[in-house]
Amino acid sequence: MAFPSAPSALWSVSLLTVLFAAAVHSNIVYDDDPLQPVTSDETVSVGGTVTLTCRVAESDNSSLQWSNTAQQTLYFGEKRALRDNRIQLHRSTPTELSITIADVQLSDEGEYTCSIFTMPVRTARATVTVLGVPGKPQISGFENAVPEGDKVTLTCTSTGSKPPARLRWYRGDEELEGRPNVVEPVPDDPTYNVSSELTLTVSSSDDNAFITCAVDHPSLAPGDKRSEQALRVLFSPKVQIQPESDLPREGEKFSLRCLGDANPEPTSYIWEKKDGELPSLAKAEGAVLHFSMLNKSDNGIYLCHADNGIGNGQGEYVLLVQDPTDPDSPDSLFPSLGSPSSSSFLPSSTSSSFSSPDFFGSGSDSSDFSLDVSTSSPKFTTTLSNALFPDLPFSPDSSSPSTSLSSSLTPSHVSITPPTATPSFSSSYTPASPSSSSLTPPVSVQLNGIYTFTDDAVNIPDPTAMSTSSGVDHAVIGGVVAVIVFILLCLLIVLGRYLIRHKGTYLTHEAKGSDDAPDADTAIINAEGGHSGAEDKKEYFI
Repeated sequence: MAFPSAPSALWSVSLLTVLFAAAVHSNIVYDDDPLQPVTSDETVSVGGTVTLTCRVAESDNSSLQWSNTAQQTLYFGEKRALRDNRIQLHRSTPTELSITIADVQLSDEGEYTCSIFTMPVRTARATVTVLGVPGKPQISGFENAVPEGDKVTLTCTSTGSKPPARLRWYRGDEELEGRPNVVEPVPDDPTYNVSSELTLTVSSSDDNAFITCAVDHPSLAPGDKRSEQALRVLFSPKVQIQPESDLPREGEKFSLRCLGDANPEPTSYIWEKKDGELPSLAKAEGAVLHFSMLNKSDNGIYLCHADNGIGNGQGEYVLLVQDPTDPDSPDSLFPSLGSPSSSSFLPSSTSSSFSSPDFFGSGSDSSDFSLDVSTSSPKFTTTLSNALFPDLPFSPDSSSPSTSLSSSLTPSHVSITPPTATPSFSSSYTPASPSSSSLTPPVSVQLNGIYTFTDDAVNIPDPTAMSTSSGVDHAVIGGVVAVIVFILLCLLIVLGRYLIRHKGTYLTHEAKGSDDAPDADTAIINAEGGHSGAEDKKEYFI
């Protein structure tokens, strides 16, 4: 028996290997074959549209053809071969054939073939992968509220995915770790059902919190399909006491409110005072404790107990009653003034004196003084300090360290007297005249040993002020002068124009016929009647 030689056997094996590789990888592009079709694999979701494109580098007028997974011809050049309205021609040129498949189904998945009928026939294959879109996840396992500290198991399920989807758990933006996904294939269908479980130990902070199950799949954008489940947790009250005011004062009304954060809401409230009984003027009305009038004996720690049937909670508040507001205290008399000079209104029939402390230190040029007011009608007391009047020093030779000021306010006008040095410091008011219309009270002040002056800001005329009527007169005069100047300018313009256009006449002494005479003598001889017959010649000056 004869066997082939080794070189020819090796050549045969190599040829078979090349042919097999060409048959398996017929969609490989060969740069040295311009007529080899070129295709690309495509991925599409169920219900979407896919475009299949077949190209060649050069054309020899051969037609391109697309076939489906069952090797049924879809398009031969521009001609439809299979009656399927979902398949349409996208583009047809000598070097390209593109088709589209709309409303893709899972059954459309597979290899599609592009052929060019040359000698020999060249083919290329494109694989279409169809993704099964998963359904919206469903969460189960939670129906009723659970007590704080119990465990809750939630189950999330999604169907119809291909390839199998992945389920993720979230609480807000925080991802939670659930059990591994369970994948189950669907009988007689290439899709899968996926489920996942999550077990939580709930607390009061989980009440009304949302647990989210999201589907992660190539056919979906992140967050496209998710479901939420709100948790309801039963927990005992967490009590906080809220005061009506942050600064309770003696003699005022006051109240405390008990706030209980619980599920369900608290149904009963109990008030008590630590180490004692509630004050007699304190009345509890549910969540509120009312004080009709505060007293410093009310100071202490107040407790509120709230119960909602699940449990009870307790809150406490420390009450410290402040001193009442003193209307005669410097804080109430001068609430917004920080200087030693201020004013206050005193009730009628009062007499008060104020001796200023040494505001400026021992070395400052200041003097203590007092303010005495005694009238039977409402009056003002005024405290003055030379800190506000640096140009009015007190007399250093005064025998008394303080100076008194007495004032009586009656509606009147104020007169001004020249400053004179007097040994006393007093204030007086002059009754108003019947014709006076001033609404400000008169003041006449004499400073001990320095000045005597009265001040009335209403009746003192300002010598630098300009009256309104004077301003009006000046405006009228200025307007009249402007009109007169304008008229004069107009007259000058008219007169100049008239003089420019004026014309005049004059008589010349030239004899008639002198224009034709050769010389002057002949002109005189030829003259007819001397100058008697001369014509008046006119010239115009324009």
